[in-house]
Amino acid sequence: MPGVFARSIQIDVAATESRHIAQISARHLAGPDSTPPLTLTLATGAGQEAAPSAPPLRVLPLHDLARDVPELGVLQLPFFYPDLAAVHRALDGELGERLKTAAADRGWRIVAFWDEGMQVMSGNLAYTHPRALQGREFLVLREDPMAEKEALALDAWSRRARPDSLSALHKECLVGSRAATLQQLLAEQLARVHLDVTLTRHRYEGWVVAMREADWRALDDETRAALTAKLDGMLAWQRDRAAEAEETALRELVASSMTAHPLPAETWQTYRRLQPAWESFLPDSLAAESRLDLVVLAATAAGVDVGGGRGAGRASEALPQPLEKAR
Repeated sequence: MPGVFARSIQIDVAATESRHIAQISARHLAGPDSTPPLTLTLATGAGQEAAPSAPPLRVLPLHDLARDVPELGVLQLPFFYPDLAAVHRALDGELGERLKTAAADRGWRIVAFWDEGMQVMSGNLAYTHPRALQGREFLVLREDPMAEKEALALDAWSRRARPDSLSALHKECLVGSRAATLQQLLAEQLARVHLDVTLTRHRYEGWVVAMREADWRALDDETRAALTAKLDGMLAWQRDRAAEAEETALRELVASSMTAHPLPAETWQTYRRLQPAWESFLPDSLAAESRLDLVVLAATAAGVDVGGGRGAGRASEALPQPLEKAR
């Protein structure tokens, strides 16, 4: 039927930097190679209003949508997923479907999960032994109860900071450490104040491509099918591009005089064993049985052993892989 695809879908991306993997991926999504044709418009200005005929497709940080969909927290458990491949196994299987259903129940349609990378630790010391973390303070730039529990388990501290500029952030980081993806450390120019980056790869950072459920249902069947097909078709590309962006960021950080320290597998497992029961990281707004079920489902999908106590933290058989293999 002529005009079926005349509706334009606007892509609103939370990331503002053009180099950011979310922006790069959204530009790729907005490319013209849809079959059948589908008009996707990438928003370029902060606060840009969508036309009434252009329902917004939002590209949000996973932790942002987790405020509305607390079940998503299971993807961010620290020292739980040994590498990105484990995260992908979870997302591509039953857990991914369970999370999409939970989002729909709360008014969101998740159309795709996109990678950024795994968090690492930066500071002026190599965090390759538990002693090095004792008493250390980690700055967090968002509300993050999970980071608080993780730090306490490692005998460290976390502190919320709200710097209004890079120079203010650098002043904070003169004494504070950071846990973030390599791309975030590069964007924050932390090589100016931190000498070391420890490749802990301990916590997943991702993005969610989502639409309000009401907007999604308002689209015609062909438009929904075309958008889903395009996102499904670019999934492997997005994951590869995100991994390349992390590799590039690591090279640039090292070129800026940071020393990169691989984390021995045995130490990664030690940090993992120090964490409290996994379900305790998930918010109390979820029923206890639901939290347990999510952890067990995630562990089964990712190939992670959580022990015989259903959710009790115990070392995994899997080991963290080098960056170039952890895809």
